[in-house]
Amino acid sequence: MRTLITALSIPALLVAGAVSPPAQAQAPGANPLEQSRPLRPGLPRWLEDYRFLDDPAKRTDWFDNYRYHRLSDSAWLQLGGELRYRADTVRQPLFGLTPVHKDNYLQQRAQLHADLHLLDDRLRAFVQLENTRSWGKELQNPRDESRNDIHQAFVESNLDLGQQRLRIRAGRQEMAYGVHALVTYAETPNIRQTFDGLRLTLNGQGGRTLDAFAMRTVRHEDGNFDDKSDNNTRFYGLYASLPQAQVTGIDLYAMGLERKQRPLLGTLGREKRYTLGTRLFGRHDGYDWSWDFMHQRGHFAGQSIRAWGVWSESGYTFDQAWKPRLAMRLDLSSGDDDPTDGRAETFDPHFPRGGVYGEAGLTNPANLLLAGPMLAFSPRHDLRIEPAIFKHWRQSSADAIYLPGMQVVPGSTAVGGRDIGTNYRLNARWTPTANLTLDLDYQYFKAGSVVRSAGGQSTQFVALRSSFRF
Repeated sequence: MRTLITALSIPALLVAGAVSPPAQAQAPGANPLEQSRPLRPGLPRWLEDYRFLDDPAKRTDWFDNYRYHRLSDSAWLQLGGELRYRADTVRQPLFGLTPVHKDNYLQQRAQLHADLHLLDDRLRAFVQLENTRSWGKELQNPRDESRNDIHQAFVESNLDLGQQRLRIRAGRQEMAYGVHALVTYAETPNIRQTFDGLRLTLNGQGGRTLDAFAMRTVRHEDGNFDDKSDNNTRFYGLYASLPQAQVTGIDLYAMGLERKQRPLLGTLGREKRYTLGTRLFGRHDGYDWSWDFMHQRGHFAGQSIRAWGVWSESGYTFDQAWKPRLAMRLDLSSGDDDPTDGRAETFDPHFPRGGVYGEAGLTNPANLLLAGPMLAFSPRHDLRIEPAIFKHWRQSSADAIYLPGMQVVPGSTAVGGRDIGTNYRLNARWTPTANLTLDLDYQYFKAGSVVRSAGGQSTQFVALRSSFRF
């Protein structure tokens, strides 16, 4: 408990005097939804604000009369939805270490939401229903299918405290921080990540924010309207974002993750894991950077947790017609050097994107060293192409290769070496209309010596996604 109190106190103490300094307030920027709406896939729908549609001259989209309804001088209602289909084909899934050597499947996600604002946004209620289906998939994931269910449902109160604003949100909700390192919306595979609980956000001047949250993860069942809080897991913490200037900033965070029973490398036990971290980020003269530094402590099944992670991406965008961006990704996540020494040294990335290094989801940022270049360019205004090459190694040859969800690649603990393989990936996103988004993902993971020694082989993956939002 003393470790937890110390971890959670540091960001709060550092932020206490920084959330509301006597600084010049920034002028609010123009709402990007005035130019194109709704938000593209990836971002949560509760971010949308359509109050500019009070001006009839701005109702230029066919869906505007449906998506925004002014109820009174102080109340309004926003409506929307999404229909997404995803077709995947995988050759040698899970490095060919299962009886399934080719997996072809189709997934559906249909969502409808209502967003009610009362008393000039002092009170808010947001509800999002969804239907998720998966057809033909041999290797199932818990977030593939949940049929009809409540994806999000929360109430929110917004209170003005002088020059600050406090938001109190309770219920089922999506949340993400930073560049989605430990807490993400997790678009992949089909059901996005949600949490049940309470979240408080204090917004100060100059973009400074302080979040406090206490959550449980959501357990997805196979029937209708039967998803529920996972009472095995508690997740809580503080996250502060402190922009230092127009182009740079620093985030400070402390998080606690407790599980009553947690399986890891054949051991089942109680876990209390605390993460203390900072993120340095910025953008200047074409350069951009985001670097996370994390340290984990706690206890798991009688062992002391001592783990660390460094995740970074640094890039440069050229002032050219195709807006090319060249970047370098370098991630380091600790592994366990000796499973018998009473120390659990494997880093746990908590709730990352399902496809951190590619939609195939073959590796997880745990016991991992990764490096490689990334390129992005737009040959047309509505097309973005992003190829990348990543080399994967184990940080510790005595630890396993980890899949998303901290599942272990079969046989990887019984072989030596560090070379996991080379990951070639490509994403192309075409946005032909404001409502329609098409994504093509290709990934070829060339197996390295560790995977081959465990009996595995190279994996190839192709996915086509179509998302229609209104």
